[in-house]
Amino acid sequence: MAQKLEAKGGSGGNQWDDGADHENVTKIHVRGGLEGSQFIKFENFEINHLNDEHLVSVKGCYDNISGVIQALQFETNQRSSEVMGYDDNGNNFTLEVSGNKITGFHGSAEANLKSLGAYFTPLAPIKLEYQGSTTGGRPWDHGIYTGVRKVYVDYDKNGEVETRQDGDMLGENRVLGQQNEFVVDYPYEYVTSIEGTGDIGSGSSNRVRSLSFKTSKDRTSPTYGHKGERTFVFESRGRALVGGGFAIDAIGAHFAAPPIPPPPPTEKLQGPGGDRGESWDDGAFDGVRKIYVGQGENGIASVKFVYDKNNRLVLGEEHGKQTLLGYEEFELEYPSEYITTVEGYYDKVFGSESSTNKRTSPPFGMDAGVSFILGKEGHKVVGFHGKSSPELYQIGVSVAPITK
Repeated sequence: MAQKLEAKGGSGGNQWDDGADHENVTKIHVRGGLEGSQFIKFENFEINHLNDEHLVSVKGCYDNISGVIQALQFETNQRSSEVMGYDDNGNNFTLEVSGNKITGFHGSAEANLKSLGAYFTPLAPIKLEYQGSTTGGRPWDHGIYTGVRKVYVDYDKNGEVETRQDGDMLGENRVLGQQNEFVVDYPYEYVTSIEGTGDIGSGSSNRVRSLSFKTSKDRTSPTYGHKGERTFVFESRGRALVGGGFAIDAIGAHFAAPPIPPPPPTEKLQGPGGDRGESWDDGAFDGVRKIYVGQGENGIASVKFVYDKNNRLVLGEEHGKQTLLGYEEFELEYPSEYITTVEGYYDKVFGSESSTNKRTSPPFGMDAGVSFILGKEGHKVVGFHGKSSPELYQIGVSVAPITK
C-alpha cells in the first residue's frame, strides 16, 4: 500500500491529486515564471525505469510570504536533475522515505504551484548479476532475507586455510581455519554496497580476488584478499544487501528495502508547575512538527501539538481551554529540526519557549514565576505530558536519543 507524504509549500490554491496507482514516474516537466514554478506536469525529466531507475526524492524551496514553490530538484537512485527554478532564501523541504520510490504526486496550485506532496511505495528486491567465473566452483544462493548482520571471510593457500586482513599476514601465530568477521549494527546499520576485484579474463581464470563492504553508517570493512586487476561494485541506492550467492569463484548479491529499526527508547522528564488539573499524556512519537500555545489572562491557557509518526501527521488533543486570544504557532523544519529543550516559568505555567538544534522559538506567555528547563543532553523532545483544567498547570516532555 502506498504511503502518502503531506504536501510541502504554501497554503491555498486548488487541490489536485494524481493518486498512487502507478508503477513508476517516467517523465517530469516544470515550467517557471516570475514568481516561481507555474505548473508541474510529469513528462519531461526522463527516468529510465527499464534500467531499474526510479524516483526516490524531491527537494524544493517555497517563498516565505507568497507560499509559491520557487525551485524543485528530483533525485533518482542513479542521478539528480538540474535545479528547476531558483532558490531565493525560502523554506527548504524534502520529500523522501528510505527504502521507497515515488509513484505519484499531489498538491495545490493557482496561477503558480503552491504545494507538492508525494506517494511512496517500497522498493522491490533485485538480484544483481554475478561477477567472476561462473564455470567453476559449486553454485550457492542464500536467497533473500531482511538484512545482513555479519560477514565472514576465509582464505585458501595451497589447500590450507589462512587468515589475512587488508592483504597482509596477521602474524606467525595465526589460527588455521579462523575467519575474519565484519559485524553490522543491525537493524540500525545495513550493508549498502560491496566492492570487489577479479582477474581480467574469462572462464575459470576470472576469479574473485578481494571483497570489501560499505554500510549505511559510512563504515567500510577491511579489504579481504589480494586486489585483482578488475573492479566491480554491487549497489542499489535506497536498498540494502539482503543476500548473495553463486560460487567461491564468483559472487552475486540481492538488494531490497533497508530494515526499519525499532524506535529508540524514550524517557519521561517530569515537568514542574502546579499540582491542579487533570493529567494528560500525548505519548511518544518520532518527532514534533508544530506547537500551538494559547494565551490567557494569567499566562498559558492551553497547548496542543502536531507530531510525526512514520512520516504521517498526528494531531494531539487540546490541553487546557482556548481563549479569545487564540493560538500562537511555532513550526519546525521537520525532520532536520527538532526540539532539544523547553524553558518556562510557573505559578501555574505562566510562560514558555522551546529551543531546537537550529533556533529558539518566540517566548509564549509571561516571563514571571519560578523558571525551569526541560531537556537532556544528546536527546530530542518526542512528546509532551502535563496537567491542565481551564489553564495549563504543569508540562513535561518525553525525550529520545538523537539518531542520524
